[in-house]
Amino acid sequence: MAKEIMVCGVSVKVKNSVSIYNQIASLNLNQSLPTIIDQLDEDLLQIEFSNGNIVDVGWYPSFDEQGEFIIYTISDNNWDEPCAKFTTRDGSELIELLKQSIAMASK
Repeated sequence: MAKEIMVCGVSVKVKNSVSIYNQIASLNLNQSLPTIIDQLDEDLLQIEFSNGNIVDVGWYPSFDEQGEFIIYTISDNNWDEPCAKFTTRDGSELIELLKQSIAMASK
């Protein structure tokens, strides 16, 4: 069954999830970076799927205006060697990369 989650004000479908930690739901990426920097840390979104895969989104380094979003796709709990890693500073690209990561992880 698919769930709808909010990511930066955009609805994203997630299939086969068993748990979702979502601190990125109401983040407004249309605001200036200095305005939202206090909300940008390493623990923004984590989705665990029924197959054991994980999608993890964070801002690295935390609270740093020079940072970037990093999206990891993790299999077999192997954080040392992610299946995929995407980086971006762009909100629209974040949503698209997240959708790709979710599709990859939910299979």
